[in-house]
Amino acid sequence: MKRLKTLFFLLPALVCSVLQAAQTDNSFASLLSEAGLGFVKPEQYHAVTVHDSELFPYEHSIRHDNNKLEIRYSIRPLARIEIDYEDPHNAAPEPNHIFTMMFTALIGQLSSGGNSPHREYNSEEARQKFNADWAALSVFDVEQSYSPDYRQAFLVALHKNNLSDAYIIILFNDYSEIKADINQAIQTLRFN
Repeated sequence: MKRLKTLFFLLPALVCSVLQAAQTDNSFASLLSEAGLGFVKPEQYHAVTVHDSELFPYEHSIRHDNNKLEIRYSIRPLARIEIDYEDPHNAAPEPNHIFTMMFTALIGQLSSGGNSPHREYNSEEARQKFNADWAALSVFDVEQSYSPDYRQAFLVALHKNNLSDAYIIILFNDYSEIKADINQAIQTLRFN
């Protein structure tokens, strides 16, 4: 059980290290193409510098022109994921079946503790909203080392079977200020 818990919390780092180690193009445009995703940058947003993050690397970031929110994107094509699992009594989890564990692990890794309400979309909602096979969202106080400029995060996780996982991390300080913008921010990434 202890070994499973360790794997559970190391999953995001493991997946990220595989992505970074691949001898392929890791540009945002290339990852979108490989993952079968479409991206639409909303008006009133501009690209901002991507900073290294030990907690959870991301490939692209945009910020609202008035700085009230920032949106970060992490794309994880399943073909690039390899899981090093050494338990002789159990089979290694297959990359197409770890999305719910990744989502939960990311909440724990990115949040600064406290309450982290989350919700899974039903399969029809996930398909309609994101053309995904699975989708979920959570909101929490964000770890300061991940986002020194914003206090809260809205995490949207997407999964398309046999293709990719994708994460939209929306950073903000005051939900009442971004309430009108949140739906547009969530809709910026969709499977083709």
